[in-house]
Amino acid sequence: MFVSHSCRFVVFPDPLGACPWMARALQPWLDQPVAADQHSSGAITLFDGMTPAEAELAFDIMGMPFRNYVRIAIVRNPYLKMSQLYDRIADTDRVWQLRRRLGASDPDFARWLRSTRADHVGAGHRTGPRWRRFGAWSAKEWCGDHITHIARAEFAKHDLTQAFKAIGICPAFGGRASDANYVLPVGRHYDSASTDLIRKRYDWDLSFYEGAGPHLRLVA
Repeated sequence: MFVSHSCRFVVFPDPLGACPWMARALQPWLDQPVAADQHSSGAITLFDGMTPAEAELAFDIMGMPFRNYVRIAIVRNPYLKMSQLYDRIADTDRVWQLRRRLGASDPDFARWLRSTRADHVGAGHRTGPRWRRFGAWSAKEWCGDHITHIARAEFAKHDLTQAFKAIGICPAFGGRASDANYVLPVGRHYDSASTDLIRKRYDWDLSFYEGAGPHLRLVA
């Protein structure tokens, strides 16, 4: 999470993605310490991976007017996001790794997808890694009514530049893959049933990708 009290903005990265390029670009304006994670926060109220709802509560505790800030959420195309989440779980989950050592294959993607939720426990459980839980959340659930601007991770440079123009600053976003390299992994994991499941479960998220052209969406 990136916070500037002087410029009145808060940026919530996608739960799955670290954004060093964004941190570098916004550094001149950041004036709020943010802990690396919940367990190391100590006296610092804010930590990376907070949901916007949690951040609003934390701002209230600090006596800061959260609703007076420009509040930007970075979202991902759900087809891409759920494929990446599955791959990350496969790389890190000890049970999945044990299954492999015993000669078993990873859980079938379509079956795994059906077992996940777009809210609550997401693709994990309440005591598990926050990225695994919140990574499966829909943008609608993640943002709630706490966000003013949606920026798509696949077109982040364009969308964020537009958002910060409204604030009156011009960060030098760079050091990331070109948006032109954005490719959906539909042919890799998805069959027709899982494609339909994504379309139904994440219909609000997909509305930000209609027409496929770069644009910034402001949330009413």
